Amino acid sequence: MGTIIQAQQRDNKERIQRWDRFERADLFEQYRELRTQGISERQAAKELKVPRTTLQAWRLWHDTLDICPPVAEFFQSGPGLAFLHRLVIAFHLACVEVGACGIRIVCLFLNLTGLDRFVAASYGAQQHVNYETIARIPGCSQPVFIV
Repeated sequence: MGTIIQAQQRDNKERIQRWDRFERADLFEQYRELRTQGISERQAAKELKVPRTTLQAWRLWHDTLDICPPVAEFFQSGPGLAFLHRLVIAFHLACVEVGACGIRIVCLFLNLTGLDRFVAASYGAQQHVNYETIARIPGCSQPVFIV
C-alpha cells in the first residue's frame, strides 16, 4: 500500500509563539516572582498568558545551567542581555575587525568564559553577528569574507 502525501502541507505557524530574548527574560522574572508568592504554576501561566509547558521549559533550562545562579539570573535579565550583546559586539570589533583574530577566536572566547550558555557560539552564528556588525560600521558598505 502506498503512502498518501498531502499536496498542501499543514503548518502551525499561528500556534507557535516566539518571544524575543528580552520579553522572555521579563516573563521569566515575573514567573519566578509569582512562584515565590505561592502562586501555582498554572495560575502564573494564565496570568502571564504563556503556556504552562513553555514556562516549564524555561525553568528546566534555567535549572540545568551549570553556572552560578546569580550569574544566570543576571544574564537572563534585560540589563544582563543588553550587557551581553554589547560585550559580544565589542569583542567582534576589537578582536576581529581591529585585531588580528578571527571568528573562531570569538567562538573560543565564548566557550571558555561560559557565555556559550547564553549566546550561540557556533561559527555560523558568530559569522552572522560579525556580518551585521560590519554592515553597521560607517564607511564599510560591503563585508568581505575570506574563506
